[in-house]
Amino acid sequence: MPYEFFRASLYAGSFIAFGAIAAEAQAQSATVEVTDSAVTTELKKIVVEEGEDKGDKHAGAADRSQSIYISSEELELVDPQSLKEVFAGDASISVGGAMTTTQKVYVNSIDELNLAVTVDGVLQNNRVFHHNTTNYVDPTLLKSVRVDPGVAPADAGPGALGGSIVYETVDAADLLEEGKNFGGYARVSYDTNSSTFTEAGSLYGRANGFEFLGYIKYADGDDYTAGDGWTIPGTAADFLSFLGKAAYQSLDGHRIEIKAQQVQDSALRPYRANFGDLPGIEPETRVYDLTQRNFSVSYSIEDAQGLWDPNIVVGYSDAKTAVPTYFDRRSGENLLINSEGTAGAWTAKAENTFNLDEKNSITAGVDFYSTESEYIDDIYTIDGLREKSTNLGFYGQARLEPLDGFHLSFGARGDNQWFEGLGGEKLENFGMSGNVYAAYDINDYLTINAGYSNVFGGIDLEENFVYVPSWDYAGLEPVRSQNFTAGIEFNYNGWQLTGGVYRTDFENFREADGNKDFTTEGFKLGAGYNWGNGFFRVTYSNSELTVDGDHVDSYYAGDMGMPIGQVIAAEIVHSFEQYGVTVGSSLDAALEYDGPEKAGESALPGYAVFNAFVEYKPIQLPNLTLRVEANNIFDATYSDRATYGADYDDETVLQELYEPGRSFLLMAKVKF
Repeated sequence: MPYEFFRASLYAGSFIAFGAIAAEAQAQSATVEVTDSAVTTELKKIVVEEGEDKGDKHAGAADRSQSIYISSEELELVDPQSLKEVFAGDASISVGGAMTTTQKVYVNSIDELNLAVTVDGVLQNNRVFHHNTTNYVDPTLLKSVRVDPGVAPADAGPGALGGSIVYETVDAADLLEEGKNFGGYARVSYDTNSSTFTEAGSLYGRANGFEFLGYIKYADGDDYTAGDGWTIPGTAADFLSFLGKAAYQSLDGHRIEIKAQQVQDSALRPYRANFGDLPGIEPETRVYDLTQRNFSVSYSIEDAQGLWDPNIVVGYSDAKTAVPTYFDRRSGENLLINSEGTAGAWTAKAENTFNLDEKNSITAGVDFYSTESEYIDDIYTIDGLREKSTNLGFYGQARLEPLDGFHLSFGARGDNQWFEGLGGEKLENFGMSGNVYAAYDINDYLTINAGYSNVFGGIDLEENFVYVPSWDYAGLEPVRSQNFTAGIEFNYNGWQLTGGVYRTDFENFREADGNKDFTTEGFKLGAGYNWGNGFFRVTYSNSELTVDGDHVDSYYAGDMGMPIGQVIAAEIVHSFEQYGVTVGSSLDAALEYDGPEKAGESALPGYAVFNAFVEYKPIQLPNLTLRVEANNIFDATYSDRATYGADYDDETVLQELYEPGRSFLLMAKVKF
């Protein structure tokens, strides 16, 4: 692809748009008087408290009592460049892997593979290669994110064993300014650590009920340098992302939407992409070619009231990892053996929410998925190895307020799964799942909540890069989990205090052709204060993962989760509205954790990383945004707590994959 032409066009568009805005501001400067009231209309109030619009019609229901929301306002404020930055504000969500191509999300120490993950309602099936990311989401596309830790409602979808993650991407209406029917933006940034340029642009509009949105983003640069001065081979950015949306919405709210999204990366990465370096004679790097795609068609009625509030989604998602070379330890040669793993899923759901009144509703529906996971290479498995599964589910979730201040949510689902192994082995299982959640407002300031779920998960497809044709499926049992959570929340005059405990037990978690049991448990605390033009918040999480009752290292934890321990996240932000300036700072910290040491490896070291930013939106140029970020200010040498391999000595892992050292991100964005 002619990336140079794309970059030149985007820069040209940025300068043209900037020039047009500047000219308009200059032309009006003689007649426009900037007053305090005018200033306040240019900037949004910073809102991160419970009253904010979360883009969730079930917000406030009992099953949302411990949900973690990341709103469009927060995403705009943080301007995340990776999933790690998307979830940086909550200590109970960890993202390890350093690079976007290796990042994985863990909720209460549970791997996202064991959560129901959807993008615009499309269930994801991205279990391909354990050295890579699971869900490669471009954060610039996100409108909102919701995480249901532990107990998830029945309408979250099948496989919500440890909760769910809901990603929603932006629509044209989210980006258009009030009174306009056409718009766009160009965004350019530069990271000083890795000399990475990132360019993004979008056009969007609406007319006569029709909407369209087109988006493209490209990032490339050099290998980044860790805090100790080590330039880590295979860490250079090479990222390309597309999003296209078209929609029609009638005057009475009937909405049909079509979406296509693709993210891809094809670059040299560490030979084992989620390690910094391994002992031995393997090459430092090799090419990993990653592609993830999502397609969907949906129908709904916007702002529907009463008993008819339908939501229908049909979609397809897939993830592909291609590795063109393989190092043969016996001959010492790097062989050109093209290998490729692909996981794809067709999904569909049709549901209706019966809105009994403003406080009471029942959602009922059916859903379906058909997944296939395949591995193929040029020599050993020319015909490919495949596992398949099909699932048909039905569900209902009631969200009620039977008494003033008492919120109750309960639901059930039944799933029938048909599974097919590598040799054509067929297994069929049916299971019921149930959940109940209650929240009680003791007074206007204090709320307590508790929830429980028992979830059937069927038999998950194994990672296709580890398929072994000789597996014996006879002993495989469907996985099941139990989740318990309880919490308390205090809100008063902008102050918020929260606390919660949780426990999740998995039975018969699939490990190749066998089963294991594992448990995560812990507690979390949070505090924050919102003063309108700013806020601060701090969260603390303490979690433990055990397998069959014993502590484990990061390798043995496998696809179950990650030994996390104690993590702290803190943020403070303030907006000086009269100047158009917003400043902020954040802390990402973890305390030393001896869980892996109890399993015979090394304790995980603690770390503390400080970041800061300043953003400027000139009052007379309201469509221009300038931003400077200082990340890892004190140049800490560390790997995130959720990164694989930090608990091993040099004989096993020569160097774990460190996060980037000190860097400065310079960004300019122009809307038109």
